[in-house]
Amino acid sequence: MHLLRPLPLLAALALAGVGPLAAKAPDFVSPEVTTDGQATFRYYAPEARAVSLVGLRRTTPSPMTKGADGVWSLTVSGLAPDIYGYSFDVDGATALDPRNRYIKKWINSESAFELPGAKPPAWALTPVPHGTLARHTFTSAAAGREYSFQVYTPPGYDPRAKDVYPVVYLLHGYGDDETAWAENGRAHLIADNLIAAGKMKPAIIVMPHGHPIPYPFTRIEEYFQQNIVAMEKVVVGELLPFVERNYCVGKQPTDRAIVGLSMGAGHSLGIGLTHPELFQWVGAFSAAVPAGDRETKLSALLAAAKKKQTSPKLLWIAIGKDDFLLQRNDEFRTWLAQNQIPFTYKLTDGGHEWTCWREYVEDFLQLTFR
Repeated sequence: MHLLRPLPLLAALALAGVGPLAAKAPDFVSPEVTTDGQATFRYYAPEARAVSLVGLRRTTPSPMTKGADGVWSLTVSGLAPDIYGYSFDVDGATALDPRNRYIKKWINSESAFELPGAKPPAWALTPVPHGTLARHTFTSAAAGREYSFQVYTPPGYDPRAKDVYPVVYLLHGYGDDETAWAENGRAHLIADNLIAAGKMKPAIIVMPHGHPIPYPFTRIEEYFQQNIVAMEKVVVGELLPFVERNYCVGKQPTDRAIVGLSMGAGHSLGIGLTHPELFQWVGAFSAAVPAGDRETKLSALLAAAKKKQTSPKLLWIAIGKDDFLLQRNDEFRTWLAQNQIPFTYKLTDGGHEWTCWREYVEDFLQLTFR
């Protein structure tokens, strides 16, 4: 009869892959960012054959160098003040940065970091009075499920006061949710800084979820049309009444603005321009503009254009020179001009990216309710 003898402790730990015999990652920081536009990225992968940095708006991955401690690294210089996204390619597999808590949620998520520079940009957290960011959820009949949105109230907002505020409905793009304009667009910080500088009339900003119909992970045209219809029902039939019941907001069309980016810009144009009785300030960034039979879809806009007093006080369109939606926006601008519908147009450097959209929302907020 043989008795089983327990393995020595160190051997047991080794078989389990933990303990003194298991490889231990060295201590390091990633990303390590300096104010002069330099960032160093590090990733621990001692057995990897190749690791590259992906992102920073570079068109091709940037190979990283492996150190004796198994840490791959790369230093990038000359970065302009901005918020950057990145990931790692590790032997063909995509990996986020495990040393970085800041993650941009999208269809494909990525790690992120900010480089504010020597002079704080409009989206930076600065020592000015700050507003409040709240989250709401209600059961939506139009969506057939629970529906969430965020609301920014400006510094000094008092729900018990008699003061009323104008309200901006700020819509996100296809791959995002209701948190995107705060987390990535920094809209609440931009508003804080503009209000403190006297460049913006204090306003409430409502950031809705743009997918009342749960979105698929592939682009399906049928989905877009169904979601457009549902979004209009949510915003007009449910969200506006909720906000006006629970917040001190004006209830005239001159007190309401609607604006968005990409898919959300298509929503803002579709909702805002077909409901001039609700919105008098309409904006679109990198817009998925209404296509097809615009005369039917935007008949209310055409009718309003003939009555100058009911046409939008502001129709503001902005897009980057490298945006894949530029041609569609140019066609839409031509249609607006042919129908003598006043609009303001801004063409900038850049593409379909948050760098542009943060700039655009800063501009738009300064133009509304004036």
